[in-house]
Amino acid sequence: MFRTFAAVSAVSLLSLLLVSCDSSSAFETGGFFPAPGQESSSIVLARGADGRSHMAFTGYDGKTKDEIYYGVCEGVDCGTSLEHWSVATIAFPSAIKLQLAVTPEGNPRLYVVARPPSGETNYNRTYSYGECDADCANADNWTITRIAESGDNLISDALTPRVPDRTFVLDRKGNPRFVYTDGNYIIEPDHYGAFVMVCDGGCTERKNWTETDLALHVGYSTESFSKPALAVAKNGAMGVVAGLYPFDEHGTPLKQGLYYYGCEAACTDKASWRRTFIVQQGGGSIPSPTWDLAFTPEGTPRLALFAGDGTEVEGLAHQLLYAWCNEKCDTEDGWSANAVNPGKGIGEGTDLVLDKDGRPHIAMLTGDGQAALARCTDACETDAPQWTADLAEEIAVPQKERPQALPFHCDGEVWNGFLPSLTLSENAATIGYDIVVEARCLYKDFDEPIPSATFHEVFRGSRIATVSLAGD
Repeated sequence: MFRTFAAVSAVSLLSLLLVSCDSSSAFETGGFFPAPGQESSSIVLARGADGRSHMAFTGYDGKTKDEIYYGVCEGVDCGTSLEHWSVATIAFPSAIKLQLAVTPEGNPRLYVVARPPSGETNYNRTYSYGECDADCANADNWTITRIAESGDNLISDALTPRVPDRTFVLDRKGNPRFVYTDGNYIIEPDHYGAFVMVCDGGCTERKNWTETDLALHVGYSTESFSKPALAVAKNGAMGVVAGLYPFDEHGTPLKQGLYYYGCEAACTDKASWRRTFIVQQGGGSIPSPTWDLAFTPEGTPRLALFAGDGTEVEGLAHQLLYAWCNEKCDTEDGWSANAVNPGKGIGEGTDLVLDKDGRPHIAMLTGDGQAALARCTDACETDAPQWTADLAEEIAVPQKERPQALPFHCDGEVWNGFLPSLTLSENAATIGYDIVVEARCLYKDFDEPIPSATFHEVFRGSRIATVSLAGD
């Protein structure tokens, strides 16, 4: 396991989170609902080298459940107001989640996870890639093609609305890559494994994509991957971090946990990938362990991990860690880590972004479902890192901006954030996240003297909030 420099402790930055939003010296913040008149979900953000801001999200219910949305902002106040955004409505049946990236030329690319048409009983997920090169706020200028599909048992499907996907990236030339898992025994031949998909041209045609399976197969056994996160470096190197139930080439089980897969070149050849155990990440559903991967400009990997329950290291459960490797990244000894320490239970939904100086910024959720940001300002990969943490906004802000009407038999509403997505500009961090409103609803059965109570989701909507980084 990696060396941990800054020990996990009881020292908490939660007080800083709260003070930062209440004091007169707090960072300036602003936020808005990008689709105030409807339900929406799975918002993702990206920022191009040309300074334009991009967003995408899905419809969620009713008339919008078969639509996805792409928006671009070329003006000011992109992170605090909808005023300067142009938004396209794109027909896409049964979309579940989106991811978004921008080419070096500033052109947006979409990755869409969706449910297949009802007649396709051999599959339960499809994976599509979309391109647009001009006037992308016009839906007619998008070309979206289905690239792959899966048919696993979806035991973890209940976590889909809660746990973010970090599986789609572009390389330095703007070529797309994504990773997905499959366990489909219905089709012939069976399709099991963790598949890295690569395209270097003509990517709206499925035939131009190459599939590389990272999993080992011995007889009828296949290694099981969970929550793979994909990253690509400027030098073309690729990395994947995933929870793994691994074995060796003879089928002998290895220790379970979080593994890093690295490839420096020729990544469509499975032999080019090498892996190493990093840490036992823990388990659980609420909060759920999550992680994200990024590369420095020099091509070395960085990892943010929010650990789950039952970790081998005492005190690690429900803590946020930042880990790094500068050499020998295919060995356990090559990895080191320090504790971010925003407070126990703070860190789910990690989205790791490095600024131009290689300093880490991590979007996350607090224990009570508010969107927050942790960032390191100095000595980030030493035994004395300087981390700070701030709320993107208090949940009371969107509550006041958009009060939620409840059915007459419901009360006790609860507002929670999910699926944070982070972008950085020169002096600000912008976080997109979903807000879910649940309410306690009472029911009276004729034969039962005491009413029963059940919590129901009554609203889901996407939200954008911005935090100033002035003074970093």
